[in-house]
Formats: sequence, structure tokens, C-alpha cells
Amino acid sequence: MATNLCGTPIKGKIIRIIAVDVCGVLISGANSRKVVLSSFTKVGLSPQYEDGTEFFERTADGSVCVNQKDPPILKRYTADVDLCAVDPDSTPQVLSARELTTTGPVSGTGFAISEGPPTSHFSLECWQQIGGSGACDPTGAQRYVYNALPHCLNTRLQDYSIENAKSVLSFICETQGASPLWTAGAAWLPAGAGGAVSPNAATPDHWLFNITTVAPPVAQCGYTSWP
Repeated sequence: MATNLCGTPIKGKIIRIIAVDVCGVLISGANSRKVVLSSFTKVGLSPQYEDGTEFFERTADGSVCVNQKDPPILKRYTADVDLCAVDPDSTPQVLSARELTTTGPVSGTGFAISEGPPTSHFSLECWQQIGGSGACDPTGAQRYVYNALPHCLNTRLQDYSIENAKSVLSFICETQGASPLWTAGAAWLPAGAGGAVSPNAATPDHWLFNITTVAPPVAQCGYTSWP
């Protein structure tokens, strides 16, 4: 029998946001944008299902003639993200915002939100620690949980409160099936067909979860290009 790798995910360490095109393919070169953040307080994932069709009918005397229900269908996930610090470089690809920029010594200083539908597409990855006795492998290498939503879109900015308390920038996005050409998670997913993003267009991946010893990238302020 195969030996599975089990672990208890705790805490959130790093999120990485990378711009993708409308097909979910990573954008590279001059128009690419990659942001790595540790300044988040929550990434919440909620599955969205379409209820199965129910077939229920009684006979003329009230007896049950048929009682059957189709299984629910997973349509997408929504990701609810709270940021405790704002990196203006992340706002164009996440919030479809216009970044406010200036000349040196800094570039992005803020953002502007205008009316209209969201246009940004991006992938969202989040690394967690493994807690307890499984925190490290037999060689002493630390284990992590790698979560990936390869294609996020339809971002909605949530309420922002200015008061005698910390302000949190929050957004909710929806997932779309991953493109088989999305390769950002190659270092954190198993090699081979079983570890790659599904090439099946009928059942594309929305959420990838994997236990790995490959450390997450290092957070930094500002964006860099992909790769």
C-alpha cells in the first residue's frame, strides 16, 4: 500500500499574486506583474455549488412514486482576502485599480478606484505551515502546505472602515478553471502527470493543495516581472 503524506495546516505565511490573461495563462515579459506578500490576515475559501435536480412525485393515492436527487455540481470557489498592509503595486492586478505613481525614489504610492466592471485576472497562491509532529520530514526539512487558485477574476472590493482601529483592505474574487498552461506552481507540486494542472477541459482544477518541503518565496514590497 502506498504511504501517503499527511499534515496539519496551521497559520498563513505568504501569498503570491501573478497576473494571468483572460484564458488563465501567465503573462510574462514587460506586461507581467508578480507580488509576494506576508501582510495578510486571512484567505478564506468558500465552495459554490449548484444544487442537483430533485425528482419527487406521488401517485394518485399519495404514495411515493419516485424520490431521487442528482448530485450537486461544484461551480467555483470564492476567495475572501484581508490585507493589513497595502502594496499599491498589487492593486492593478487584483482590484482593477489605477496605481498612483511618482518618479523616484519610489514609484507606486497609492491607487484610484473607478466605476465599471472588474477586468483583472490573476492567480492566487498561499503557503501555510505544517503543525505538530509532521512539521518536518525525516531529514529535518520543514514542510509547508501549498494552496493555489490558478485563475481568479470578478474581484469585488469589500467595505473599508476608517476609525479608531486598524483599517483592513478586503476583497473577494471568484475562481475559474485553471489553464493547463498555468505553470507557476511547478516547484511546489509533484512532478509527473498526477502533479500537474489537469489538462481535462471538462473538469479543470480550481483549487490545488499540496504538502511540500519547498520553501515559499520571500515577501517584498513592490512587484517584479514573471518569471
